[in-house]
Amino acid sequence: MKFHALLPIRDEEDIIKQCLEHLLTWADAVYIFDTGSVDDTWEIVLDFSSKDKRIIPIRKEPVYFAETKLRGYMFHWARQYMKDGDWFLRVDADEFHHLSPPEFVKTRLHKYETIVYHQYYDFQLTQAEVKAWERGDETLADRKKPIEERRRYFIPSNYTEPRLCRYRTTMKWPITCSFPINAGFLAKERLPIRHYPHRDPVQLKRRYILRSIMMADKINQKNWGKPEEHHWSKADWRKAVISNDDPKLQYWQPGTDLPEYKFTNHLKPPHIRLVQRLVHTFLLPLLDLTRPSFPNDAQPQPIGEEINKLLFEELSIV
Repeated sequence: MKFHALLPIRDEEDIIKQCLEHLLTWADAVYIFDTGSVDDTWEIVLDFSSKDKRIIPIRKEPVYFAETKLRGYMFHWARQYMKDGDWFLRVDADEFHHLSPPEFVKTRLHKYETIVYHQYYDFQLTQAEVKAWERGDETLADRKKPIEERRRYFIPSNYTEPRLCRYRTTMKWPITCSFPINAGFLAKERLPIRHYPHRDPVQLKRRYILRSIMMADKINQKNWGKPEEHHWSKADWRKAVISNDDPKLQYWQPGTDLPEYKFTNHLKPPHIRLVQRLVHTFLLPLLDLTRPSFPNDAQPQPIGEEINKLLFEELSIV
């Protein structure tokens, strides 16, 4: 069996090299869609792809990020290379698997478990680290260091969503869904991922500019239920900086094990899981026949010229 990673990216110049190096330690193929980077992210990807054929650039095009239209499109594009029994993963550039997916499948899963949710360890940018940046104790040059050496304080996340799934040729991922319908039987164990969305003040400021402009766009708002309440709509990056006195904050020493959490909020009650297991064991191929497909001509939604120009102007000056 092979492991296929689906990676959407945008303006990840500071982390994309480390991301790809990490993915290449376990992935058999990494499919990449750049949604409009204005930095050197895409050029770094192309350089990697010229040296390692497991890096497969789909294309670069300014499009809105959407769990449905973008990730679904990437899956539909990449499935031509997948076979029954393979595994595919939703991955992001700021995610580092603390236990590699192949090792996780080998050591943590039962054979009948075919879909896995993630366990995030959300690494934070602290107030003390921002002050160190402002003093010049840390600079852009420090981005060459491994991210795990730069950011060591995390908060365990109770929130979870699907990340790893065993592929079957009959499965359907409609354009209205963020993951295939009836993807599989849900595993009790979660895939541990170190998550680094807040890496330094410059990166964080760019992130908030990008997302606040996107969330203010009326076309993009249709991709979200209540865009005004979404954390992407916030414009002040300093609100994401966490106090070093926060009681939830924990320290991690690189090279050591992270604490394991046994959250179960992703699981249905036992009697429902029993029914699900029976259905997933015997009926999935039949159910797949009744599900809508991703349209062959469907594409991610393009960003209009006006918004794209604004993003280029705002991000280029940071």
